[in-house]
Amino acid sequence: MAQTIAPQTTFASGRYSKRKRTQVNYRMEEMDVDEAETESEEEFLKPKKQRKTAASRPLPKRKIFPFLELPAEIRNIIYSYALTDTSGINFVAVQRNRRRSVQRVSDKTFNQISGNGMYYQSIRINDDADDQPAALVPSLLAVNKQIHREGCDMLYSNELVFADSIALYAFMINAGPAGASHIKKIRLNGWGYGRTSKAYNNACFAVLIWATNLEKFRVDSLAVYWRRVRGSAQQFYRDAFPWLEAVGSAKGKFDAALDIIELTDKCLDRSYHADSNAQSVFKDELSMNLARQQKRVMAKSVKRRKISKVSGDS
Repeated sequence: MAQTIAPQTTFASGRYSKRKRTQVNYRMEEMDVDEAETESEEEFLKPKKQRKTAASRPLPKRKIFPFLELPAEIRNIIYSYALTDTSGINFVAVQRNRRRSVQRVSDKTFNQISGNGMYYQSIRINDDADDQPAALVPSLLAVNKQIHREGCDMLYSNELVFADSIALYAFMINAGPAGASHIKKIRLNGWGYGRTSKAYNNACFAVLIWATNLEKFRVDSLAVYWRRVRGSAQQFYRDAFPWLEAVGSAKGKFDAALDIIELTDKCLDRSYHADSNAQSVFKDELSMNLARQQKRVMAKSVKRRKISKVSGDS
């Protein structure tokens, strides 16, 4: 019996034969596309126009007072009320945020704590609401440049009264050169004493060199007790020579600062030999020390010129 051998099928050929199908072409020919149909599709694809939002209502106009349109005379009157205190501005040294600073106090508080040569915490002063100094508004100067230019000199025209050299140093170090150039009047009520505070007697004048436009520097007391006025003048020169020489350099006169310094009667009463000529003796001694220093400086400059000339000839 003959065996029938079935044909072997492969995986590639498959078990069943491939059906015959009509090949479909999905590529659209230009001739087969209707123009009207294309236009409708383009209209459908166009983005919709966004609706216009309703216009928001305009903000109400702020009623700004036309301050700069006022006459200059009226503006100056307003500045005087906001920026000046005829009794002076009293400062004491305080520590605030780990920084040396000053705080303004009333006359009563100033007289109680001035001259002690120490810092006070700001929370310990001005506790009495009825004992507050006259209110000032220095923030007015921050409105614009014109107001700052007009009112800055009026603010610094106040007499700035410092309890001691520590308060003067703390104020000047925070004011900087720009603020110091506007200061007109300073009054020093006391000095620093002891190991830690005594150094401020010289340091306060080292930062005062920026204040070369001072018109008056009033001293209520001297740092060290001397039996003679000349000794007090020499001590003052040792502490204040940076500022004395800076004023002389700015004014073109070595002893120009002597026209600014004013010693009160209370200051001179400490001397056993105080008399009516004490203030003139005090200033004469200062002038003598300033003249000697000027001669030293001039001699050094002449010597340098001679040395440079000799080296140039050789």
